[in-house]
This record gives sequence, C-alpha cells and structure tokens, in this order.
Amino acid sequence: MKLIFSLILLWTISSTAEALQCQTCTDETCSSTVSQTCSTETMCITASIQAISSGTPVQQIYKACAPSSQCPATGPQTFSVNLGGSSALASATCCDTDDCNSQTLPFPPTPADNSLQCNSCTTSECTTPLQCKGTEDMCFQATCK
Repeated sequence: MKLIFSLILLWTISSTAEALQCQTCTDETCSSTVSQTCSTETMCITASIQAISSGTPVQQIYKACAPSSQCPATGPQTFSVNLGGSSALASATCCDTDDCNSQTLPFPPTPADNSLQCNSCTTSECTTPLQCKGTEDMCFQATCK
C-alpha cells in the first residue's frame, strides 16, 4: 500500500506543470521587458500595432501573457480594422514556451486598397464610403446607445 501511495505521490509531483513565463513590457514604449509568471494564461504574445486616430498615427509594441481565446494558435497573424476616423493594423505572434515572445516584430506595412467598400458614419447617416485595404474582407454595423 505504501508503494502505491509513494508512486502516486511521485507521479503527481512530476506531472505538475510549472506556470508559463512570458516577457512583459515595463513601460509604454516597451523599451525594456521582464519575465513574468503567467497566472492561468497558456500562451505568450508579442504584437506591433500601427493605429491612426483622427489622422494621428500611433505605434505600440505589446508583450504579455495571453489566454488561449486571444491566441488560438501559435505562429504569426495579422489583424486589421478600419472604422473610418480610426484604424489599426497589427502583426502578432503567439507562442507557448517560456519567454518565447522576446523578439520585437516589425510594424506591418500599409496594405493596398482592395475591391471592398463599406459605409462609415460621419454624421447621423452612415452612408460615407470607406475603402477597405489588404485583408479587410467584411463590413459590420454597430449601434451606439
């Protein structure tokens, strides 16, 4: 009986996974990072984001622990959204080993126009045409309350 208990205890201790470690930015510009122990997140993410808000371009680098819902797969991904007055384009990479997000990604290049046009709202009417770019392949409609 002691042998079985000892084997179960040994198996439990050896099979307990340690928490994932991910690089996390220590300041707004992400000029330095530290290794952080993730709580329940199972992925690390690094992203380089180009945003435009009211005509003003902003670049941001993001590194952190991420839940699998935010990073459903490992590897590089590109995200894009255009709301007319604001837009964002991001290159991101998700990974699942300790400190695998230490590299900083290049900012994505501005994509070329594609054949899709959506409507954007500049007044109470949402009829202003908005030219989509790159992989933007869907329009959406929202209501503010």
